[in-house]
Amino acid sequence: MKKSAIVIAIRVVATLAILAFLPVARDPVAAAPADLVATFQTLEQSLMNAVGSGDKAAWSRVMDDACVVTDEEGGVSTKADFLNALKPLPLGLTGGIAVRELTVQAFPTFAVVRFLADEWEQVFGQRLATKYRTADTFRLAGTTWKMVASHTAVVTIDPPAQTVDGSGWPGLVGTYRLPPDGWTFHVELRAGVLLGGRDPAALKPFVPLTPVAFVLRDTLGEWVFVVGRSGEADSIVELRKCEPLVWRRVGA
Repeated sequence: MKKSAIVIAIRVVATLAILAFLPVARDPVAAAPADLVATFQTLEQSLMNAVGSGDKAAWSRVMDDACVVTDEEGGVSTKADFLNALKPLPLGLTGGIAVRELTVQAFPTFAVVRFLADEWEQVFGQRLATKYRTADTFRLAGTTWKMVASHTAVVTIDPPAQTVDGSGWPGLVGTYRLPPDGWTFHVELRAGVLLGGRDPAALKPFVPLTPVAFVLRDTLGEWVFVVGRSGEADSIVELRKCEPLVWRRVGA
C-alpha cells in the first residue's frame, strides 16, 4: 500500500472514531399541520365550554373508556368518576374558560395537546381569574381522536394585596430559625413595607392577606405570624405546599 493511501486510511479511521463520540442529533417533533391544530383548538374549547354547563355528553364522546384525569388538586379520576362529578355551575356562580396558546405534538397514532386554560369566575359578585396548564393525550381511533389522559396544573401567581391594618407589623420584625439549628429567616420593615427572606441582602416584600398572614412575593405558600399578648410574634407558620413548617424567633 502506498504511503498516501495509508495516511488517508488513518484519517478516515480517526474521523469515524471522533464521530462515534459525538451526540446523535435527533429530529425535533415535526410541527403539526394547521388543520390538526385547528381541530384540537375547536375540540378543547368545546370541552371547556361544557365544564360550566355540566355537559356530560360532550365529554363522554371524546373520552376513551380507559381515560384517566388528574386535576389541579392532585385528584385522579376515571372516566366514570369524572362524568359523575361534572355538574353545571351552582346558582350564584357564572364563568367561562378560554383555550389559549394551544400546541400539538403529532405522532402516527397519538397526539399530545397542551394549552393554557384562562378561566374567569363570578362568585356571588366577586370576580376570580385563574389560569391552568393542561396536557391532554389523544389516541387515533380510525378517524376519531379519543382522550386517554388529561393532566392540569394551576399557574401560580401572587394574590392581590389586601388593605389591612399594619400597625402591628413592628412586632413581626426579627430573626426566625428552623429549630434546633436550621436555616434563619429575616423579617424587616422598611418604609411601611414588610419584607422577608433567608438572605438579608435579598429580602422580598410580603403580600398582605390579613394583618398577620402573608404570601412572600413570587413564592408558593403562606406565612402566618403567631403573635402573643405583647404584640410580638414568637413564631411563623409557613404553609409550604399545604404542609406547616414552623420558624421560631431567635432575636428582635
